[in-house]
Amino acid sequence: MRLSRTLMAGAALIALASLTGCGGDGDAGGGGGSTGDLGLPAAGDMASIEKFVNQHAQCNNLRPSDDEGSGLLEKEAADPAWAIKERAVCDDGSHQTITLLAISDMAKFQAANNAGKKYEALVGKNFAVVPEGDTTVQALMNAKMLLLVCKGGYEIPSGYAQHKGSAEGCILTDYARS
Repeated sequence: MRLSRTLMAGAALIALASLTGCGGDGDAGGGGGSTGDLGLPAAGDMASIEKFVNQHAQCNNLRPSDDEGSGLLEKEAADPAWAIKERAVCDDGSHQTITLLAISDMAKFQAANNAGKKYEALVGKNFAVVPEGDTTVQALMNAKMLLLVCKGGYEIPSGYAQHKGSAEGCILTDYARS
């Protein structure tokens, strides 16, 4: 009797997992939806983004702008089409610049990126980070951020995740070329 109840509970869990899509292949090869359903990290403001980056890499000397003109997306941050609420820069442990972006609408951000210069940015649910150093890129990807790629010819090897982005022509992946 006890064994049959255990088997029934196990069958119910398997059925539930198949209905919800749990236990799949990580959506390899495409599919997916908005960035909201991928388990991406979220950060509500610049302090939260800085704290997230510092938990996984280094973000030293946070500043809203840079007199030396370092960092990316400075002009884009002023354009409402990009949906960038706030932009700041900091330095990693190797003195390379990291651009931090608080995003109000990730679909608009991806669409503007696809229509513009096509930056490769690491994205969370409501923020993006554009590090110059490969070490920071890998550390943040290990922290469940995904790389936004909005250009053709970016081949992703088998075994890496490939999710459809919020904008046509964009993908999110856990693969970064070094």
